[in-house]
Amino acid sequence: MIKTFLAITMILLSGVIAWKLKPEKEHVPPPPALVTVQEMGVLTSLKVNYANIIEFNKRVTQEIPWTQWELRFGGTRVILVARGDCLIGTDLKLARYEKVSFQDKTASLVVPHPKIISARLNHDPKSGGSYFYEMTNSGVVALVPGTEGQTKAMNLALQKGQSEIQTNCGKSELIESARKSAEAVLLPTVSATGWKVGIVWQ
Repeated sequence: MIKTFLAITMILLSGVIAWKLKPEKEHVPPPPALVTVQEMGVLTSLKVNYANIIEFNKRVTQEIPWTQWELRFGGTRVILVARGDCLIGTDLKLARYEKVSFQDKTASLVVPHPKIISARLNHDPKSGGSYFYEMTNSGVVALVPGTEGQTKAMNLALQKGQSEIQTNCGKSELIESARKSAEAVLLPTVSATGWKVGIVWQ
């Protein structure tokens, strides 16, 4: 009876000792806090300076009643030295994690493609912005709006310049540059906890 009791006691002690000596499961930290990424808001990753010369001609005509003809009285021919810039960035408020593996400590951070945040044609020549010349029979002279035709020609040239800067900033090579710049900022931030995080653009 005593021998049986001692045998059971030894078995129980062996189990307790083995349980105590069993190594604890390695603590795996969670992925980098997603809220930290989202709090970055819109990440501006590329600024593009824009400059171009735009020629615009505003004709002054008068229709002849009851005919298909018109009289041309002349016009205003302007040259716009257009200057401005645009910003391209990524809205990180929409970021999310996918394919999270706690065993391998890997995850994919899904973020939206960069897009144009702002495209601005600078209208102020005093701050290095856009300015006008008028082309006349005697040559090119600085243009100060004085007539209705001149004002219309300048406004239409500015509209064309704004449209061009918007189109220019949406080029695929600029969007790609913005992606690379954003990754250079994001990857060190999300990999600081030891996880291997890849960026997925959607």
